[in-house]
Formats: sequence, C-alpha cells, structure tokens
Amino acid sequence: MFIGHFGVGFGAKKISPEISLGTSFLAAQFIDLLWPFFLMAGLEKVEIDPGNTELTPLNFVSYPYTHSLTGTLIWAMLFALVYYLWKKQGKESLVYALLVLSHWFLDFITHRPDLPLSFSENTKVGLGLWNNATAAMVIESVIFITGVYLYAKSTRPISKTGFYALAGLVIFFVVVFFMNAKGDPPPNADVIPYVGLAQWLFVFWGYWIDRNRQSLETVKAQAQVLP
Repeated sequence: MFIGHFGVGFGAKKISPEISLGTSFLAAQFIDLLWPFFLMAGLEKVEIDPGNTELTPLNFVSYPYTHSLTGTLIWAMLFALVYYLWKKQGKESLVYALLVLSHWFLDFITHRPDLPLSFSENTKVGLGLWNNATAAMVIESVIFITGVYLYAKSTRPISKTGFYALAGLVIFFVVVFFMNAKGDPPPNADVIPYVGLAQWLFVFWGYWIDRNRQSLETVKAQAQVLP
C-alpha cells in the first residue's frame, strides 16, 4: 500500500486537530522511511521478482526489524515516547503511535504472506490483496480520498499557498499511484533504497501544507475569545 498510508495520515487531522500533517505522514510511513536504511546496512533484503503479485514486482525477502509486528509495536512506542518527551502532549503522542501501527495492519491486508510477526520471521502473514489489482486499487483509493476529504474539511487555507500546496500534493500522489500500478520493475535492486528515501519529500511537503493551512477548531477557539 502507498497512498493509503498517507490517506490515514491526512485523516488523523479530524481526530486530533492540532497535530501536524507532516508528523502524521512521518508516523504513518515511519517503518517505510526506516526501511531503506536497513536495506543499505544489509540488515534486511528485497529482490526484484516480476509477477510476485499483480501490483508489485518486489519480493520482500526479509524485513523483521522494520516490518514485523513486534518491530512495528516497538517503533510505535518509541515514536510516541520521543514525541511526548518533546511536546508533552499525551493525546497527540497516542495518535502518532496508532499511525505508526496502522502501517503494519494496512500492509497485512495488501501483502502476500511476507510480513513477519516477530524478529525470528518463523511466522509470516498477509491477506494478499495485491494479487487482485483492481480490488487493491479501489480500496486504497477509498482510504486516500476519505483521508484527504477529512483533512480538507478540518482545515482552511490561510493563503493561496495553502490551497495549491495541498492540491499539488494530491495530484502528485495520484500520478505516482497510477505509475506504480503499472508494476514496472526497477532496473536493479540497488536503486530501491534510494526510491524509498525519496518519500521523505512527502513529509516535508506535509509540513509546508500545514504552515499554510489552519485547523477549523483553532479558528473557532480564536473566535470565542474575541471581544
């Protein structure tokens, strides 16, 4: 899953209006953002395997530290702890932890049985929705559209940049989504970590959007204190 994770990040604004979109993206994609570093360190492994599923030509051979259920739980707790120690915001810390954890459960729906439950990788699970390309794309699109809708309804632009930055990101996501759906394999496995690192762009883009949009809850609170 790709834009579905970001859809969850968008939608989190409805649950906790004061959270940052950039940090929501960071949390929702956290284990995928860590994954390239583990690949480059040789601690995890992916191979190019056209036909592995209908939607991806990649075979996720081993990724226990980032994508096991145990690993994801640990990353979720660490993410929440660091955020809480930094900001002292309990509700937001919990929301971010759930966003980190949501990644594994969304992957569980789409991946074939390649997601380990523990670091040992003795048991791997996955419902394999990627083997039905049409159904996978529809479900992921619904998650993404719902998340964007909730975010847009929960915020308002405070400048033209706030509108165009959001619209531009949504369009960019859609283009990349349909390009990925073609299932064309990368030229070699060495480029995969660098493609993964490019996703940090979306995190920074999220922060840019949030600097130019305002939560409607904040607007209402400010209106109540005005004389």
